[in-house]
Amino acid sequence: MTTINREVGEQGKGFRLQRLRAIKLLFEKMNASQKAVIYAGTEFFDDVYIKAIEDEKVEVIAEGDKNYDSKPSFSFMSNEVKNSLISFLDCWFQHDIEGLIFCFYTNVKIGKEYNTQYLKGLNINLPVEPIIELLMKKDFDNENLLSTVKTVLVDEYKKQYKGKESDGFLQSLEELSDELWISFLNKIDWKFEQEDEEELEQTLIEEIGKQSFYKVDLIGKESYVIAALLDEFEKRQNIKDHFGRLISDAQVKLKLLEVGNNQYKMSDPVYEQWEMLEPPSDKRNLDEKIEAVTKTYSKRKLGMFARKIGAVKLEFAKIDSKDKGAYQYRIYDACEERLLELLDSYDGSEVAPRVVDGWIDDLVQFAEKHLAEKSKDFTYPFKNKDTLRNTILELFDSCYLSFDG
Repeated sequence: MTTINREVGEQGKGFRLQRLRAIKLLFEKMNASQKAVIYAGTEFFDDVYIKAIEDEKVEVIAEGDKNYDSKPSFSFMSNEVKNSLISFLDCWFQHDIEGLIFCFYTNVKIGKEYNTQYLKGLNINLPVEPIIELLMKKDFDNENLLSTVKTVLVDEYKKQYKGKESDGFLQSLEELSDELWISFLNKIDWKFEQEDEEELEQTLIEEIGKQSFYKVDLIGKESYVIAALLDEFEKRQNIKDHFGRLISDAQVKLKLLEVGNNQYKMSDPVYEQWEMLEPPSDKRNLDEKIEAVTKTYSKRKLGMFARKIGAVKLEFAKIDSKDKGAYQYRIYDACEERLLELLDSYDGSEVAPRVVDGWIDDLVQFAEKHLAEKSKDFTYPFKNKDTLRNTILELFDSCYLSFDG
């Protein structure tokens, strides 16, 4: 059965909140039991996924997170609520797990529904109280509650699947008994007026030092724990296999140990600078740039450079794009600085091939020292000198650096 792909990827609003919520739920489950095996992920089932296994008991939480500054409230008729409920229904039909729980988490208030033309067209008589408040109280004796929820969600389900390759579980939904509707709605934990992203992060900082599942000194290092776990979720986000995106309780303990023993280093945030660099106007490749300053450079050596550039591109293809961007930017920044010094006295005349080799060796040495200094605080994907040298050659080849300005 094909259902709607609701993943929003890295640019989706609230992805940081999702990861913070996943971390908080991980800590809650780990503190609750020393025996449970726990997994957490984002955009798997829904925005946040938690699975806790202890003996024969399995609990799964699928949570939708809605973090808004611009909206004061959500009613049952808000698109954000209806979208989450349709997602919950699909998940329920696909994964009929006894311990499955849904959660709708938001920082805004509960709003009241109003009699609109849309609702009149569906012949709906709204309850007096807000529908979400009635659902939170599980007041299914209210004569209008269940009929309103069923009518709206079936209509919304049809709309969302209109024009799709499949109609999802529409037939099953239309045939659902009142008893099963109530069973589904009872699985939803409604959380309104909750912490926003900044408040949640502050709460986590306060709670990390109090964790009881792993004895390691984290006083003063709480923000590093959050950074380490956020980074782990982020790196896994684009893994195609959804199970590969999950973080286990064992991996959380490993990160705590790294932070506690001062072994954790953050990823370098300057990848953003690399992404914002203006495209270079110099379109010459490495061969042309070398030949612009020396006409007698070895053709065999240029061929070797081409192979090395190809090899480093393959290495780059295997790593996270942000790690790659930070690594390239730091090397580019160091080489650009050193080239200004090296070429300050260069008059534009032809030089011997050994001079070009000397320039390249000098750039490698300067960039190596620069990366070593930055490595005191940040982590980089490559440590070896060969990849560093090949990266510098690639920066010349991809037009970012040149010998003649």
